[in-house]
Amino acid sequence: MGIKSLRVIAVAGLATGVVLALAPAAGAATPSAPGNGPDRVISHGHNTQQSSNWSGYAETGGGYTSATATWKVPSVSSSSGATYSSAWVGIDGDGNSNLIQTGTESDYYSGAAHYDAWWEILPAAETVITNITVHPGDSFTGSVSKVSGTTWSIKLTDNTTGKSYSSSKTYRGSGGSVEYIQEAPEVGGSIAKIAHFKTFSFSGLTVNGKSPALKSADEILLVQNGVTYSTPSAPNSGGNGFSVSYTG
Repeated sequence: MGIKSLRVIAVAGLATGVVLALAPAAGAATPSAPGNGPDRVISHGHNTQQSSNWSGYAETGGGYTSATATWKVPSVSSSSGATYSSAWVGIDGDGNSNLIQTGTESDYYSGAAHYDAWWEILPAAETVITNITVHPGDSFTGSVSKVSGTTWSIKLTDNTTGKSYSSSKTYRGSGGSVEYIQEAPEVGGSIAKIAHFKTFSFSGLTVNGKSPALKSADEILLVQNGVTYSTPSAPNSGGNGFSVSYTG
């Protein structure tokens, strides 16, 4: 088993890292300025990994210095309570408490769907990318890559609108794992109910400039209380793409 890192959502207007109650009720403030913390045990058996908050693919082995993924932002359906989901690409977080990542959010709360873009380096809070307005169906490409020493580059581009974000950051993780994930983030100290998202695909996946050559043993199912809520497909023939479906 390995410990995974977990994104945490706080409520706007509070200091970074301050977290309020799970799933804000209708009329609550828009979630932003998330905090973080390592959490979540993943179980292994029968070549299938199960997680309470991740679904997708993760590889371990070390030596990972860059990762890229392209996906279309999934739309989310209405729900009786607040629900959350994130699609992202990252390095580390599988078996350690470090993580550098970037992605998009597809949430439903306060009676409406909400979408945004973000980047994050543990243990700091998530940073929303304010110059990119996210729409469901937009094609995004995200990447994290080591430049030299502890300098890393984070890039996220909305291929549909041409808007992009790029910045150099200091990161000291070991590069022990690489991930392509659809996540149910943590809200108020508990893993949130994942949003009912429309099936979407990760494509053009790379690690260290090559296909990650995904295999079935890398697959992660999101399972909560015995129910599988999010399921990745088998990898494509090139091992560099797959789809994710809501199955709850």
